[in-house]
Amino acid sequence: MFIIAYCSIREEFMRFILILALTFSVNIFAKSMTAKVALNPMGSFEVKTKRIRGNVAKKGDALQAANIEISVKSFDTDNETRDEHLKDKLEVKKYPNIVVEKAVGKGGKGQAIIKMRNISKKVPFSYSEKGSEVEVNFSISLKDFGITGINYMGVGVQDEVKISASLPVK
Repeated sequence: MFIIAYCSIREEFMRFILILALTFSVNIFAKSMTAKVALNPMGSFEVKTKRIRGNVAKKGDALQAANIEISVKSFDTDNETRDEHLKDKLEVKKYPNIVVEKAVGKGGKGQAIIKMRNISKKVPFSYSEKGSEVEVNFSISLKDFGITGINYMGVGVQDEVKISASLPVK
């Protein structure tokens, strides 16, 4: 009975961690995206996806994007159980996408409005142009999206999730 309870709690914890990572995987306009979720006191895992719909446009020396959709169903952590738990925590059936509602950048810095689980937040980002792509980096606070108190047997998820994306520019 103890083993069953332990596995159930562990699976629930991993599911929650995945959901958090997916929540913060909302990259601006991505060809590919990776979110790094740090654990406390130590450790981490990554959430990856390539299922992103939308484009980044260059207008003079500025970059713009709107309504970029990231499929929550496509999140991959290299662990099937954790993937399912994450999708459950992110309520994939109710909120199938994370949306970058608007993003504007100039001179290597910008701001995006990211909507996840029906909560929209302004998020600053940095970027660098590499040919026909742009590499975007930003961090998100889990608390900003209503995610708190993730802890399992003394190991918790840190509030800040670091996200990077490689995005095509048109």
